[in-house]
Amino acid sequence: MRPTGLIGKIMIVGLLVASAGLAGGVVAAAHVTATAPAGCAKVTVVAKPKLNTQAGSTETIRNQITSCAAKAEVVRVKQKLTLPGAFSGTFTLSAGQTVEVTQHIKYVCCGTYHATDQVFSTSGQLLAMARASWTFA
Repeated sequence: MRPTGLIGKIMIVGLLVASAGLAGGVVAAAHVTATAPAGCAKVTVVAKPKLNTQAGSTETIRNQITSCAAKAEVVRVKQKLTLPGAFSGTFTLSAGQTVEVTQHIKYVCCGTYHATDQVFSTSGQLLAMARASWTFA
């Protein structure tokens, strides 16, 4: 049975308003859940030499951070080092750009030491991590 008259028209208008509101809610929900593209970075940490036996010498730690994002991004690097001298920094990288940080760690007898680099997006998401170790004997 098809509604007619004033009550029927009110029901039809009510259904149209309700369905428009529902569609608007779906569009709003899609807008809220959409996010910017995630950052993308790669990191390498290299310690040379692996075995360092000369008192007074230094260990060279080479850290490379490369953007693999499609456009410029800001990344934050935090390093954990089992000796004093860790670095932290923020870099603005173009798409595909690489930055390098070189450290010279003075000889400390004796043991195995580690450098761990973590790269984070501006929102705090971990993008990459790398670790290197060496021995002072």
